[in-house]
Amino acid sequence: MALPALSFAPTLLAKDKNDPNRFQIGIQEYTFNRWIGSGKLTHMDYPGLAKEKLGITHIEYWNRPFGGKHTDKKYVGELVKRTTGEGMKNVLILVDARNQLDARDEAARKRAVDEHKGWIDCAEQLGCDAIRVNCRSGGDRNQNIDNAAHGVGALCDYAKDSGVKVVIEPHGGNSQDPDWLLAAMKKIDRPNAGLLPDFNNFGRYDRYDGVTKCLPHAPAVCAKALKFDGKGNETRTDYYRMLKLIYESDYSGVITIEFEGHDVDPIEGSLKTKALIQKALKAAAK
Repeated sequence: MALPALSFAPTLLAKDKNDPNRFQIGIQEYTFNRWIGSGKLTHMDYPGLAKEKLGITHIEYWNRPFGGKHTDKKYVGELVKRTTGEGMKNVLILVDARNQLDARDEAARKRAVDEHKGWIDCAEQLGCDAIRVNCRSGGDRNQNIDNAAHGVGALCDYAKDSGVKVVIEPHGGNSQDPDWLLAAMKKIDRPNAGLLPDFNNFGRYDRYDGVTKCLPHAPAVCAKALKFDGKGNETRTDYYRMLKLIYESDYSGVITIEFEGHDVDPIEGSLKTKALIQKALKAAAK
């Protein structure tokens, strides 16, 4: 009798560190926020552009370009046709929602949970592994952890049969503190909760320490880039140091480009980031 297929988060699959398939490079749609805002690029054409211009087939989305159509099964189905039928993998949706899952007020948290449910359903239809959410209400550290546990925990319960993880990114408030994130994970205590380490989002906290602490809970990693020097190195993050610690960890999965620079267009910025990731991983393997 054939055994049922099992699905595991990338971090749970122990791979040889030199496995050529251990890492994949992805792209986050927010990279093209200005093009989308100006009408130069449409949401539906974004995955095709990523594949054609960047050679990237692991696709992450941003909620705003959906224009509220994320609950429209036909609309999302068209996006599925344009990706999975073209050999792409839909990875994750970045959800910048109006309501915060860690809000102080219980009614506000409930509104946030309800607002995020449609994104869980959308991610499930797309075949994504996760949605990326904010917990940036701030305030008293311990109370904020409790509030996040209630809000994120409730959303995890809704998502438990979907295969979609709910991952908190460091993005303002207490969530920039990696130790707060770990405490929140412990309090949430759900198998489908996770963290999304973003190279540039830890604020005053050490970004290398932050990524290291978050990696065991990460279904994906955000390689944010803003500016490059004349040698092709990112000016805020030492990619060689960062990719070395990722390489030496147990993480395997997608390393996603999120280029937010203004000096070059998003295609050039993404290609520079991709080349830097590849060089840094090659150096880490030596």
